[in-house]
Amino acid sequence: MAVARVPVNPKALNWAMKRAGINRKDLAKAAAVRPENVSAWLQGDERPTYRQARQLANRLRVSFSQLLLPPPERVWLPIQDLRRGRSRGEEPSPELLDAVYDAFRKRDWYREYRGGESLRLQAGSSWRRDSPEDVAEAIKQAIPVHELQAQTTTWAEFLKRVVENVEDRGILVLRQGYVGSNSRRTYDPEEFSGFAIADSVAPVIFLNARDFIARQIFTLAHELAHIWLRQSVLDAGLEGPEAPLPEAPLEEMERFCDRVAATVLMPGETFVETWAGRPYEAAYEAAQAVAKRFKVSAWAALRRALELQLIGSDEYRRALKLVQEAIREREERGQGRNFWVLLRVRNSRAFTQAVLEAASSGNLGVKEVASLLNIRLSTALDFLERAAAAREAS
Repeated sequence: MAVARVPVNPKALNWAMKRAGINRKDLAKAAAVRPENVSAWLQGDERPTYRQARQLANRLRVSFSQLLLPPPERVWLPIQDLRRGRSRGEEPSPELLDAVYDAFRKRDWYREYRGGESLRLQAGSSWRRDSPEDVAEAIKQAIPVHELQAQTTTWAEFLKRVVENVEDRGILVLRQGYVGSNSRRTYDPEEFSGFAIADSVAPVIFLNARDFIARQIFTLAHELAHIWLRQSVLDAGLEGPEAPLPEAPLEEMERFCDRVAATVLMPGETFVETWAGRPYEAAYEAAQAVAKRFKVSAWAALRRALELQLIGSDEYRRALKLVQEAIREREERGQGRNFWVLLRVRNSRAFTQAVLEAASSGNLGVKEVASLLNIRLSTALDFLERAAAAREAS
């Protein structure tokens, strides 16, 4: 009996391989064939079997039907792509798409859970009308950033406390480094730093947990600015080399949010006093010390010093080169050592608690809990049992 062959579109297969960053050898291994077979499929000389086509789709993270049709001109994102740096203009990876669509799925469920109750966080702020200082002040009125900087000793502790306060205001914060429960499908911090989903009921901020803790802090402040401005956007390269966006108005808007983030974390007058009070002549050493005070990166401190005219452009470039060449410090990641704590961090503390409450009231089944939190069914059962035991103990 002849084996049925699937008319895979060679252009679609080539597109999917480039998008997923998979070469012919790795794809051949996934389909249990020789690289020569993949070459023949790409040239249209041969066709894979149904089973092989299914294996190709699974490995390339695309639907089976996508391999049969012409490749899309561009993958559609439900948020505005304002990425800068190396990833500007690049098509989003399967991992990035999964992160965005999962965040929207959580947003939709949480909207329904809250019953449409508006948070009233965004009081008509506009980057065209208001100054960065105005928006920064509004954020600081809601989030006690400076008090938390004074109360914490490490970047990790500060980020944890700020996230808690942001979530207390009704904004979900997802901190994830990989897709779902698959730790091998990691997020590339060079591809995206984070994104914001503006919503009057259930706004969401996503932080790429594969990035430095200090950079996550700046990304959080930057995305908070977008939330206040009612903007759903995807960001990258927030602390990278200066890289203009394709459209001047978008570049201006991103610079606005950069200034909001800098003002929230490093208010001008306090920053000048702190910088001037440091017993260091070299800008690099001063930036390292000031970064500890404000719980930001040395890069962000240098940019703020340049913006406030505390250093010149030549001195900035010399110090920046030292920052770029410095060996990465080992960061605290204590939260990740406990799976159950990490589960709440990844899915948002507020969102996870809402899922638990819905499950305990009988409005969510175990399968729905596992799906919403991106965990296995057995893990969801264990999680619910632990939560029930904790409630009984209290």
